[in-house]
Amino acid sequence: MRLLSRLNWLQRITLILFVLVMANWITSSTVGYALIGGDLFTFLFVISVCLLALTLIGPIVRKIVWRVRNRLLVTYFFVGVLPILLMVLFVCLGFYLVLGQTVNYLVKAELERRTEQVYNSAERLAQDTAAGRPRSGVALPSEEVIIRTDSRNPDEFPAWSKPGFKGIITGDDGAHFFAAHAAAAAGGRRAEVFAYQTFDKQTLADLAPGLASILLVTGERIQVRIGKFEEPKATHFIDSEDIAPPPGSRGFWDLALESPLPQVARSMRTGRTIDEAFVIRSRPSAVLTKLFSTLGSIAKIIGLALLVVAAGFLFVVTVGILFSTGLTRTLTRSVHDLYLGTKKVESGDFSHRIPIRSKDQLSELANSFNHMTERIERLIIDVKEKEKLESELEIARQVQSQLFPKEVPKLQSLELTGVCNPARVVSGDYYDFIPVDSHSTALVIGDISGKGISAALLMASVQSSLHAQLSLGKNGGISTATLVARLNRQLYESTPPEKYATFYCGLYDDESGILAYTNAGHLAPILVRQQEILKLESNGMVVGMFPEFPYEQSVIQLQKGDLLTAFTDGITESENARGEQFGEERLTDLLVRHRDRPLDEIMRAVTDTIRDWASDIDKQDDITLLLGRRI
Repeated sequence: MRLLSRLNWLQRITLILFVLVMANWITSSTVGYALIGGDLFTFLFVISVCLLALTLIGPIVRKIVWRVRNRLLVTYFFVGVLPILLMVLFVCLGFYLVLGQTVNYLVKAELERRTEQVYNSAERLAQDTAAGRPRSGVALPSEEVIIRTDSRNPDEFPAWSKPGFKGIITGDDGAHFFAAHAAAAAGGRRAEVFAYQTFDKQTLADLAPGLASILLVTGERIQVRIGKFEEPKATHFIDSEDIAPPPGSRGFWDLALESPLPQVARSMRTGRTIDEAFVIRSRPSAVLTKLFSTLGSIAKIIGLALLVVAAGFLFVVTVGILFSTGLTRTLTRSVHDLYLGTKKVESGDFSHRIPIRSKDQLSELANSFNHMTERIERLIIDVKEKEKLESELEIARQVQSQLFPKEVPKLQSLELTGVCNPARVVSGDYYDFIPVDSHSTALVIGDISGKGISAALLMASVQSSLHAQLSLGKNGGISTATLVARLNRQLYESTPPEKYATFYCGLYDDESGILAYTNAGHLAPILVRQQEILKLESNGMVVGMFPEFPYEQSVIQLQKGDLLTAFTDGITESENARGEQFGEERLTDLLVRHRDRPLDEIMRAVTDTIRDWASDIDKQDDITLLLGRRI
């Protein structure tokens, strides 16, 4: 049942008919009883064979030509081998037919010559008889003549014969003769002569001496086919084989050459036409020798030249077949190697290499495949390393996210918010809100030189150092200048010379609203006071560059409604498609337009505007923004 479910409807019908036919054959051969009648059985057998051929031809052909090698071999067979075989067959058949017709022509010409000779003899005899001269015109041996002058001896002439007749006649006993009927008149006297000459085995042997053996077949109906004849009733044979046998073979190529020559004879008694046939048996070598006998020794040269040309043709064909076979083997082996390689790649085995067997385009293809799989193998290793690195970066991102403020301090006179959008997984920007004591909070923002892991590690160092120093200064108080100077010295001592950071640190007093700050090379924060724009300019060098640089502290009184914005260069230096930077002026206009909105909306407006402005956000720097408003 499972096998039947896999067959289509045509295959099922074929299987049922085949089983039925086989069952009928088995029962009829064993018990002598047939389930199906003869005609119906034959019909069903033919139908089952045809259906079986239809069902098997398709799968067999597909199976055969599935491989490129078999397809190429089939193509070479139909394009090269089959046309050559057909051409050779055509040449051989044409050669056979032409040589056969050549022998026929020679025999027929000899028959006509002999018939004409008998007629000429009869004509001369008639002229001599009419003129009263002796029979000087008769020159044929074993010739019989019947002479009639005026109206004498009328019964001796065949009644059907008329003057001018010439041909072959037969007697009732099957004897054959060359015959001719001629008439002449002279001096008022008329004479007719009916001459005939015996046609026997020796005559047949003399028609083509040394060239062929001839068989004459005479019957009521003669049906001749090439190489054989069908024997009718009342048939007579005259065969010259006993006297002149057929030529012997000179090699495997010298096949027997049998050619029929139809002939019409007359019955000597009644004049009725009788179908006859000469079956001429010869050899191609004998015919060619006869044809080229006039050339003498040149015939051997011509034959040798033909043999050289034939050998050259055979050599070229053989070389072509061998070259095609070698090319097919090379192509199919390369394709098979590529097929195995692709199956290995499909299964995930990129270590498989295709063997390089030659130095041609196919070997270059195999070499390219090997390079491709080698690169893919390395790429997979790189991807795994990248995945591992990305996993580690994700851990680093999670660790770094813990360094940013988890919650915003709740101050009575100042509301705060901040955000950092890294350009990569981790960021070199830093912002923080650090409570110092009950009424003081540090507002910090910085930008570490570089990007990625190195910047993130330096940012973590700055964050831990800053928290440590602020913890030490809780009881005795600390200025932002001292804080930044200590941070500068520590970074200088613990980092390479090319590493530095811009840094802004402010201490806000919640009771007085005074903001004391030190700007170490950072972009000046923007203070929006109603319609007035103030910038908290830099008053010191970037940290980590020089160990003993003196920093100063600046103080500003924040008024109610003042909007303080600190940012990194990822905002102002963001570029559009034309390479134009966003700039501080556009940022200032944006802050002025949205100064009365909640801080979260202002931050969202700034980040969305920067995202829309940037042509390629992946190539931009880290974006960090810190907002504060006096309430």
